[in-house]
Amino acid sequence: MARLRDHTITILLLSALEGILILQLLPQLRPTGGLGRLAFRLFLANFGLVILYQWMIWPFFFNPLRKLPGPKGINLFLGSLFYQFERPPAEHLRKIVNNVPNDGLLYMRGMFNQPTVIPTGPETLKTILNDNPYDYQKPSKFITLLRRILGDGLILVEGDVHRFQRKHLLPSFQVKHIRALYPMFWAKSCEVANSMLTESDPGAAPPPEAFAGLSSPPEKNNGGVVLEFGQWCMRSTLDIIGIAGLGRDFDSLRNPDDELQQRYHTVLEPDKKKLFWFALQLIFPQRLVSAIPWHINTQINEIQQYLYNFARRLVETRRELFEKDKQAKETMNDIISLLVKSGDFSDDELAHQTLTMMSAGHETTSSTLSWCCYLLALNPEIQKRVRDEVRANLPSPHSGDTISAAQIDNLPVLNAVCNETTRLYPTVPVTIREAIKPTPLHGYTLPTGTVVLLSPWAINRCEHFWGKDASEFKPERWINPDGTGNNTGGAETNYALLTFLHGPRSCIGQGFARSELKCLLAAVVGRYEFELTKKRKTYFPAGLVTSKPDGGMWLRMKEVEGW
Repeated sequence: MARLRDHTITILLLSALEGILILQLLPQLRPTGGLGRLAFRLFLANFGLVILYQWMIWPFFFNPLRKLPGPKGINLFLGSLFYQFERPPAEHLRKIVNNVPNDGLLYMRGMFNQPTVIPTGPETLKTILNDNPYDYQKPSKFITLLRRILGDGLILVEGDVHRFQRKHLLPSFQVKHIRALYPMFWAKSCEVANSMLTESDPGAAPPPEAFAGLSSPPEKNNGGVVLEFGQWCMRSTLDIIGIAGLGRDFDSLRNPDDELQQRYHTVLEPDKKKLFWFALQLIFPQRLVSAIPWHINTQINEIQQYLYNFARRLVETRRELFEKDKQAKETMNDIISLLVKSGDFSDDELAHQTLTMMSAGHETTSSTLSWCCYLLALNPEIQKRVRDEVRANLPSPHSGDTISAAQIDNLPVLNAVCNETTRLYPTVPVTIREAIKPTPLHGYTLPTGTVVLLSPWAINRCEHFWGKDASEFKPERWINPDGTGNNTGGAETNYALLTFLHGPRSCIGQGFARSELKCLLAAVVGRYEFELTKKRKTYFPAGLVTSKPDGGMWLRMKEVEGW
């Protein structure tokens, strides 16, 4: 939008100058209405010529990237726009990456033929993510839209602000701090495992969406309880980030009607209306879409204000507590407490960091845990292997015993399942960047404004990196012949896995997320046997921010005795 504004101002000034010159040099062409009318006509003509050049001439005849390999059959005007709304998200990019021969960089035309590249090779990915990461930024429309949910924290800020925030946040995510959180991770994991059946009514009839795709609900009840597992994932991860990040237990596992949890569910749960609203925000001016008298606009605005006020009150209360209670200041070491004590952030900045942690810190792991159980439901033999491993090495959730980081990290099958799930179902299927200046890449110079599509979904399933079975669930990739685990999955480069990205813009909380995921999955799979209730094709990723299961992760959970 800023570039469009600048172009418009330039054309206005040029048109006025042209009008003055015409009146001075060719007065016989003076139209009725004087300079104003002449300048307006010239503006329309100039604007049309610029649009013609930008959309139809430069992309096909002068763009230095036009000879790169890319997909065929792209729409002349809309480019690849409609591909962006396919389901699963980024599946079209996976097909392009696997089917179009290339040596590390692909090209396609975006909306109105905006130049768009897809890095596919280790060297091109390294250049973007490690060598020149600040030559690229998220598009302003995405930042403005996502800021309403994620806050103006580490994920969305750019340049020097990002460097500053990352530097001051990194100490809170050191390995020693994360390892110290395992007992808390395990306690919450045991709580969710112990609560699912006790708080569910085995005699209650599940809603119709629990059997989507089936002509009728199954006549035979195989025992257990049919439940939407995603809700339990969300509640447990919200409690965990509350304790570790904010020093507060939201206790949403015991209180499913908690207002904070309900607000997040409302804004993040995928449905057709919200997806349509999201698309409109990206295609049309956001002020115009926001002015539409539509209940979604009102709802999003109310939730945005509620979340910010909640975060701001939390920060202000914590600062007041530390001013009055020196002991609390010395003993509280959650992330927000450490940032308050550092004195490096204002209350407003801390409120935005709180929003970022609450959103990204629970929604991502929640979605991944759902997909872990989906894949294990499809593969009951692997599910049993994980259960046997967990029961042989970890205490029962009933025992009240705690665990250490080493106990979880040394379970090869559990770790392999978690690694393979994060590979196949990255929480953010595609990340969009724009070149903010001419920048070198793969022997070319990307023009300013070139869109770069970084797609974990496509790269994580790229056959060049992972073989012909790249899209198959094979946890054994992550287990060595001697039975120990590995961290590569057999890939020859780190850039074969983009779930958490790499370099200065990589996910700062990936160690936290991996550890939390392993503890939660261990407690759930150790306690329950589960299967899908819907037709398999009805389980697919969707969502506004992350790849949540569309329609929910409906499972039949049955307790397995003996643990």
